[in-house]
Amino acid sequence: MLATKLKGQITPERKLVVDIPAGVAPGAVEVILLQDTPVKTTRRQTRGKSGHPAFGLWAKRPDLTDAAAFAVQLRQMIEQQGDRRG
Repeated sequence: MLATKLKGQITPERKLVVDIPAGVAPGAVEVILLQDTPVKTTRRQTRGKSGHPAFGLWAKRPDLTDAAAFAVQLRQMIEQQGDRRG
């Protein structure tokens, strides 16, 4: 069996159009159709701040005027607790 890769087009009338090289002998053939499919773009999940479930957790707390400073204090407390465990 001889394999020859050909490129062609399918017309709106659903006909396959290919140019057959001169070296291919006449006779029965088997056609395997490989069609490029449009690539679907999927929305990539972001690992940024807004994609995290905790984002905006303190946004509506009136007692926290500086959320960044509060976060720093929490981190420091956690680090100190970790030092005590060791």
